[in-house]
Amino acid sequence: MRALVTVVSLCFLSVQAQWTYSGDDGLGENEWSTEYPACGGQRQSPINLKKKEVKFNPSLGQLYLDNYGAEELEFPMTNNGHTVQITLPNTMYFTDSNGDVYIAEQMHFHWGGGSSGVSGSEHTIDGIRRAIEIHAVHFNSKYGSFDNAKNQPDGLAVLAALVEIDKYAENTYYSSFLDELSNIEFSGESTILHDTNIQNLLPEDTANYYTYEGSLTTPPCTENVRWFLFRDTVKLSETQVVKFENSIRNHHNETLHDGYRKTQPLGQRVVEANFPNSPENKWLLLPGTSTQPYEPDVPS
Repeated sequence: MRALVTVVSLCFLSVQAQWTYSGDDGLGENEWSTEYPACGGQRQSPINLKKKEVKFNPSLGQLYLDNYGAEELEFPMTNNGHTVQITLPNTMYFTDSNGDVYIAEQMHFHWGGGSSGVSGSEHTIDGIRRAIEIHAVHFNSKYGSFDNAKNQPDGLAVLAALVEIDKYAENTYYSSFLDELSNIEFSGESTILHDTNIQNLLPEDTANYYTYEGSLTTPPCTENVRWFLFRDTVKLSETQVVKFENSIRNHHNETLHDGYRKTQPLGQRVVEANFPNSPENKWLLLPGTSTQPYEPDVPS
C-alpha cells in the first residue's frame, strides 16, 4: 500500500525543492549558483573523465566494502520528486586505501529517458553518457553522523557506478527494486524494499576505480565529496531501463526524465585510478610514485 510521507532529502537532495534541472518551473541548473553559491565553484561534479588524462596511482588500494551483501534487510525507498532514494543502514560502510572509514547514508539514481533518449548518467567517460548512474552516499565516520559531516571539508564520499544496456539480458538482481517502483509513482510516496542485496546492485568488480575531489551534484553543491567511480559497470536490459525511466513522476505529476546535471570543468584537478590503462601501464604515473609492476586486485 502506498504511504504519503514528508521527505527530508539527504546529501544530493536538498531540503529546498525550488531547484530543477530544466528551469521550466523553478530554479534551473544554470541559475543554481544564484541561490547556492557553491554551485559556481571550481571543484564541481560531475565531470567528463578523459581516460588518456587519468593518472595511475599505484599507492591506491582496493576499497573494502562491509555488510553491503547483507541479506533479509528492509530498506525504506522514497520518490522525493527528483529521484528514487533508498535509505541505507549505518551498518554498511567502506574503508579506503588510507584507512578512512565512510558510513553509508543513502543510495539514489540519475537517469535520462527524455530528449536525451536513454542516456542519463551524470559522469561521462570520453564524452560518452551511460544510461543510468548509481550514487551510494557516505559520510566520514570521524564526524559521527551525516549531519555533522555534510559541511566538513572531508565529510562525504560517494561510490558511483554507471549502468549500461545489455539489450536482452535481464538483470534479476534488480527485479524487486523495479517491481517496487509502481508503489512510489508519485512524489512523496514511500515503500519498503524487500529481497534486495545492495552489493548485487553494484558492479561485480568493485576493486578498480577512478577517484577525484568534487562536489554534490545538486544544490547546495558542497565541495567536500571524495568520488569513487567504479571502472566496471552494471548491466540492465533495455526493457529494464525503459521501465526505470518511465515509472516515476515529479512534483508536477510529470514523468521524471533527464534528472542529471551537465558535466562541470575539471580545472586543475587530477583524476586518479588504482589500475593502469593497459597491461603495459601506459598511463601517466603521479610524481613520486613507484613504477612497480601492477598486480590487479581480485574483488571479494
